[in-house]
Amino acid sequence: MTTQKKIGYVMAYREGHNNYGTSLQGYALLNILQHLGYEVRIINYIRRLNLLQKVRFIINAILAGNLNLLYGRAFSKRKMARHPSYMQGIVQRTQMVDKYKKEKLVPSFQTFDGYKSLHEGTKDFDAVVVGSDQVWSPMSLPNGFFNLMFVPDGVPKLAYASSFGVSEIPSFQRKATARYLNRFDVISVRELRAKEIVEDLSDKEAQVVSDPTLLLSREEWWKEIADVSIGVSKPYIFCYFLGTNREAREAANKLSCQTGLSIVTIPNMEEYIAEDEDFGDMRPYDVGPNEFVKYISQAEYVCTDSFHCTVFSILFHRNFMTFYRFAHTDRSSRNSRINSLFKFLDIDDSHLYKGNIMDINNELDYDAIDKRVAEIRDDSIAFLSSSLSKCIQKG
Repeated sequence: MTTQKKIGYVMAYREGHNNYGTSLQGYALLNILQHLGYEVRIINYIRRLNLLQKVRFIINAILAGNLNLLYGRAFSKRKMARHPSYMQGIVQRTQMVDKYKKEKLVPSFQTFDGYKSLHEGTKDFDAVVVGSDQVWSPMSLPNGFFNLMFVPDGVPKLAYASSFGVSEIPSFQRKATARYLNRFDVISVRELRAKEIVEDLSDKEAQVVSDPTLLLSREEWWKEIADVSIGVSKPYIFCYFLGTNREAREAANKLSCQTGLSIVTIPNMEEYIAEDEDFGDMRPYDVGPNEFVKYISQAEYVCTDSFHCTVFSILFHRNFMTFYRFAHTDRSSRNSRINSLFKFLDIDDSHLYKGNIMDINNELDYDAIDKRVAEIRDDSIAFLSSSLSKCIQKG
């Protein structure tokens, strides 16, 4: 009787973190790994940082150009105190996302308290997979977690659709990045630029694969959301903006005026954005990941600067417009993942905002796009299956 192989799965999970894309891609990859026949345990690492480690984290963030992010985190409580409705919204949103995680992810948890426990416990896995999202961002380097530096040499290490989240690795991190990349047995990434980074810095080759959310078909996602209620019966424009781009909101308002449709917007809950105070006709807060997908699937139009909102707009054949969230000159720009997605799926870039919101009506050949998505899905699952099998046999 063959013993079921045990996979450790490292995903971008943080309790109280209410990001939809993180939860949805985490669930999707977990689902696929389980369907491939593996016993999958999500590695829930409780970090115990000393003062020196905290100082190193702050210094790394500053050198990596993320001082604004640190500032935002440090003063978030003060901001919330000044905006009680925003604080209440955070509580509602977090409760909904945590509920989703408890149902979909937590049952597969294996918790490790402290680095020693993490390092020793990993020896029991047949392989460890780190999955998708911006797990290799310059901010995450010091923690030694998402780059699997805690995994012993003899345990196979695989990356599935991992993203650096930026177009360039800071010069002071290049050697350390090369060091952890060279420890991987198999590397696959989400963006074309990420492949270039891997192959420039390390001795490894990288395969570009689909984001985990594309590994499940439209029909499979619909089964997840079919019974979800969002309480909107009339046609609407759905907006989901994570950045502070005023032009994006003005464009959405123009679309509303041109079409006569109301705007349903889910405000960003990771930071207070003043532009959202008076934006939109309906601003629901009690929205979990499944409700988020349902809002997209039922919308007449979708306007967003979110990668995963764009992905689900494509899966559900919406008329959508994607806005860049960052200036191209921004050191922490995440724009490359949007560009890569469009190129990967052969999508007309007229659906990347260039000044005319009515380009949102430009017809997309969704039959051709569906075919391309299906090809990429099949290739990506085959790559993951084959890579795991070979690594485990070798190990």
